[in-house]
Amino acid sequence: MTADKNDTKTKILDAAEGFIVQGGYNAFSFRDIAEAVGIKSASVHYHYPTKGDLVAAVMARYTELFAQLLPNPNDESLDPKTLLNGFINGFKTKIVDQRNMSICTVLAADRRLLPEEVCNELSVFYQQKLIWLSKVFVRLNQTDEDTAFVSASQLLACLHGASILVQGTNQPVLFDHALSDWRECYGK
Repeated sequence: MTADKNDTKTKILDAAEGFIVQGGYNAFSFRDIAEAVGIKSASVHYHYPTKGDLVAAVMARYTELFAQLLPNPNDESLDPKTLLNGFINGFKTKIVDQRNMSICTVLAADRRLLPEEVCNELSVFYQQKLIWLSKVFVRLNQTDEDTAFVSASQLLACLHGASILVQGTNQPVLFDHALSDWRECYGK
């Protein structure tokens, strides 16, 4: 019985994530989720009483899965340039090559509409990325944490800005143009 419950929750989260990526926080209702999953909307409410609870759970899962994909930035056997380029390439593969906006970019654009619990999860996700990138930049530039955090912020802003530029122009090559200085500085 537990497996069915978890399977239903997973299907609900998957459906909600898909709706969010395609249209943002207001792109769906519990009825839309129920229809996509093949259950009653009361069942969606059973697992997630409010839309805020549901979207916060989507972001928490996304953050957890993302963290599992990141190699340890302090692992001395891993080259920091390789880590940085892997992060950039992963972003490009997930966002640009699939012609999607990232869930965090879409939700950040909707931030004024979001309940506090979703904003909190969104912040956790961005902080996780900034901390990981900062650790890579500490190793890469052999610099202090504050300077590394500035570099991490700049790269993350460039990645998200480049993804928006690609979506707005329908020209994927602009991602590579926007990241060219980073690639030149830190190798491909």
